[in-house]
Amino acid sequence: MAGTKASPRKNVRPRPLRRSAAAARSTRRGHLIDPSRIGSHRLKRRPVAASAVQRERRATLAVLASAVALGVATLAHYAVNRPGTFGIDYEVYHAAARAARRGADFYAVSPDGSHFQYLYPPVTVLVFLPSTLAESWWPGFLALTAMSLAASAVAARELCRYVASLGSEVGRLDAALVFAFLAVSSHSMPSLAYGQVNHLLVAAFVVGIVRLAEDRDRDRDKDRGRDRDRDRNRDRQSRAGALLAVPAFVKIFPGAVGLYLLRRRAWRAIAAAVGTAAGLTVAGLLAFGVDTYRTYVVDALLARREVDAFAGGLSPTRAMVTLRRPLSVTFPTVDPTWYAVGAAVLLAPVLAVLYRRPDSRTDWHVALHATLVATLLWFPSLLVYYAYLTPTLVVCCYDLPPGRGRSLFVAGALVANLSVSYRGVSEALRTLPVSGDFADFVRELLRPVLMLGTPVLYGCLLMLAGCVVYRAEVEESESRPRRTE
Repeated sequence: MAGTKASPRKNVRPRPLRRSAAAARSTRRGHLIDPSRIGSHRLKRRPVAASAVQRERRATLAVLASAVALGVATLAHYAVNRPGTFGIDYEVYHAAARAARRGADFYAVSPDGSHFQYLYPPVTVLVFLPSTLAESWWPGFLALTAMSLAASAVAARELCRYVASLGSEVGRLDAALVFAFLAVSSHSMPSLAYGQVNHLLVAAFVVGIVRLAEDRDRDRDKDRGRDRDRDRNRDRQSRAGALLAVPAFVKIFPGAVGLYLLRRRAWRAIAAAVGTAAGLTVAGLLAFGVDTYRTYVVDALLARREVDAFAGGLSPTRAMVTLRRPLSVTFPTVDPTWYAVGAAVLLAPVLAVLYRRPDSRTDWHVALHATLVATLLWFPSLLVYYAYLTPTLVVCCYDLPPGRGRSLFVAGALVANLSVSYRGVSEALRTLPVSGDFADFVRELLRPVLMLGTPVLYGCLLMLAGCVVYRAEVEESESRPRRTE
């Protein structure tokens, strides 16, 4: 009754928070609440109709299937027009391992008829010593190919399991395409043909990222007093850091995932990663000495910067995906050192936007993918290094909600599947049954476009735009006043 004071009620348990059925459905899909921030209920997406979900899934399958089809076409191109491509990198590993076994400088040797030399840290050459038991490099190349396919199968299983945990439908077709995407897509097939180690490193990268994401999902157990689960989570984060350190130690640029670890305050993962890299470095110093390590740093590591290649504008025949390419073409008279600065200035605001208050799992997926894309575009990266984006690309394709951001992201992924350069286009035109005049016309038509950038670069920029638009859509949905019934 109005004007009277209600008597206090004792021993009454508080009523649990009631959620709508729509919110429950969204939570099951993994897009409503970040499990590590219970209480911060930021609505990320509205329930979508079954037809919209199917459209999302078809778009994702189109990204995967088109990349696989182009990868098979790349294999056919190598077999018919460039048979010398097969094993071209593994032959370098084999020659370096043989030199190391003799006690020679393995950074100074090249296979017969090749100008390529070993570029990885000294301790890594020990991995290839078993291949020296055979005189030819072919047995080792075939063994590495088998291990690469097996590693891709493990990575695909981990990715599919994680995507399914987000609430997305992952059928047999999805699983087969994810495996093929990791193993033989237009981004992975060159590494497989060259005899590169990228498949093994990408697999370690995938498992590390998934373990780290699962650790975040289980962080809430700390508040429930589950000491055993808490210890398991700590071990899981440490293993994730060690796995992420391996590709960063070998290829350097995947080390940018450290920015993601810092923002997430994944201190155990950071400590494990630093410890793993330090341990491998010490092992290399003990095995080969300081002089060999100095040779690696000066002649192999610093040489990867390829600053001189950008002087006067990067040639369209160079198969690189980097934001420095359009900068060098637009400003050819500038000191090439400034192109790296310009690329950083352009990419830093994108990451700043995406790392500003990431709350849901989707926010973190997008931030990590953008970090890897920005790293790829800042370095003078080869086209094959796009393969290191595939784990987060697969997750984002399944996880991003409908909207303009998702549309831009998927469009960028489709464009980036055209992993070609001007040189590749010229080679393809020579093999096609077309007249010389038509081939010259197509080359002249595409030259300005491919001089400024490659399809992979354009696709990466579209994906970054999609990530930013997605966050803008989230902010807009949160600022919109809610209707009260």
